[in-house]
Amino acid sequence: MIRLIPFFLFIFTATTVFADEVGVVSFIQGNNYISGPRFKKAKEPVRLGSVLKKGDTITSEDGTCEIQLATQATIRLSKFSSIRIDDLLNPKTKSTTLNLVGGKLFVKAHKPPGGGPSDTELSVVNPSFVAGVRGTEFLVATPNQGGEDEELKDVETGVYVNEGTVAVSPDKKGKQTLVGENEEVVVSGKQLKKQILDEFVKEKMHIFEQFKAIKEENYQRIKEQYEKNDQIMNDYKGQG
Repeated sequence: MIRLIPFFLFIFTATTVFADEVGVVSFIQGNNYISGPRFKKAKEPVRLGSVLKKGDTITSEDGTCEIQLATQATIRLSKFSSIRIDDLLNPKTKSTTLNLVGGKLFVKAHKPPGGGPSDTELSVVNPSFVAGVRGTEFLVATPNQGGEDEELKDVETGVYVNEGTVAVSPDKKGKQTLVGENEEVVVSGKQLKKQILDEFVKEKMHIFEQFKAIKEENYQRIKEQYEKNDQIMNDYKGQG
């Protein structure tokens, strides 16, 4: 079980320099993998401090992986889960979109300093629903991939809210159902069924107490060091 120390400097494996926002792996346990167009191999092992970008897919196997998405949110994949980062703080819309391919995903959207309303949006999409949030804690559940997380195997497909409010719809154009603190919405056929948060799931929400956000100045240092390392690698390849 390993957690990120923010002041460390890392050498990463990406192949292109961007000024875009990034995700930083701040906690890992067990086997987790990253894949996507920018990687030469079909999948690369996730390491503490790995940097994630738009288009990357992160898959957990017998472990878990905690990721800070810029300064907007911290997410944790449970065992046998997979997400793709479709957008990460898009400069035009200030929105982030995560595609939950399968499994369970804990999301803690950070509140702005001072506690005011957030001007950024975060959405988790899946064939069964779309969940959009601004500053909240919630669990998104779908069937697992390649194995079963025994601790969460009884959690039905749906959205479970620990704090704040999540707007859930069957698709991007469907009618939204607002799900508040200590409420859940589960998928029943093609319908969304809203109800009181299950006590079993509520107990699992204690995991949010372990989340520790990287401070903005430390995140910026990690991002800048990543870009410098990547530029050096590209310059070296150009000389070759």
